[in-house]
Amino acid sequence: MSPTLFTIDRGTGPPVLLLHGQPGYGSSWLPVIDELDDEFRLLAPDRIGNGRTSGEARGFADNAAAVADFLVTREATPATIVGHSWGGGVAIMLASRYPALVKSMVLVGSVGTFDAVNGLDRLLATHGLGDALTVAGLGVVGEVLPRLRRWTPRLPHAAGDYLDAILPDRGLSEGLSGAWGRTKRTFIIEQRALLGELTDLELALGEVTVPTSVVIGAWDLVVPPQSADTLAQAIRGAELVRLPRVGHFIPRDAPVALADVIRSTDGRAASG
Repeated sequence: MSPTLFTIDRGTGPPVLLLHGQPGYGSSWLPVIDELDDEFRLLAPDRIGNGRTSGEARGFADNAAAVADFLVTREATPATIVGHSWGGGVAIMLASRYPALVKSMVLVGSVGTFDAVNGLDRLLATHGLGDALTVAGLGVVGEVLPRLRRWTPRLPHAAGDYLDAILPDRGLSEGLSGAWGRTKRTFIIEQRALLGELTDLELALGEVTVPTSVVIGAWDLVVPPQSADTLAQAIRGAELVRLPRVGHFIPRDAPVALADVIRSTDGRAASG
C-alpha cells in the first residue's frame, strides 16, 4: 500500500500532474503553478520518500503505480503529466503502463534514454563509494552552491547569467539537512533505479501514444541537451522545445515558457 502523497492542489480546470526531480519537492513547481492555476487544476505531490511524503523511496515503475492510484483517488484523470528530470522517468512509465489515465505528457530536462546517463550517474549508483559521494554531493547542493549563486549579480553579465542558470538555490535543497538520513537513502535508491530500470524506460518510450513535448535547456549540465533529441525521436509524434540561456532548473528559471508548452501540449490532446 502506498503512503498518502503530500500534495499542492490548486486551480480548477483540466488536471495537470507535476512530478519533481531528484532530490525535490512539489513546491519546486510553484512558479509554474502561478502561471497556470486560472486555467488548470495543478497537482504537485512530494513523491514517495521525498519532502513531506512518508515511506521508503521507490523506482520508476513503483512510483508510476503509486501516482496512478493517486490520480484515481483525486479524481484527476485523464491528466497532462509533466515530469522534471528523474520525475520524467515516472511520467514515461505512467504513460506507458496506465494510458487511460494520461491525456498528454511534457518531459522537462528528463531522463529516459541511455545517453542521458553519464559516468557520475553510474558512480553514484555504486555501493560504498557511491554512498560517500552522495553524502558529499548533497552537502554541496544543499549548502555550497546556493551560496555561490547569491554572488552572481556581482559578476559580468554573461558569466552571471550562466551561473545563475546552472546553480541550485535553497528551494532545491530545502530539507537536505541530515544527508546521512532519509534524503541520502532516497537519493541512493532512486539513483540505482535510474541505472537498473533504464532498459525498461527505453522500451516504454515506444509504447507512449499521447501527445508529448520534450523540453530541454541549452545550458543543462545535469541531463545532456543532446539526449533530448534521442528522447523526442523515441516517442511517436513528440515535439522538441529548446530553451536558450536556461539550465536544468526550468520550472524555476523559465516558468512562463514552460507554462506555454504545457498549454499547447494539453491543447493538442484536446483537439485530437
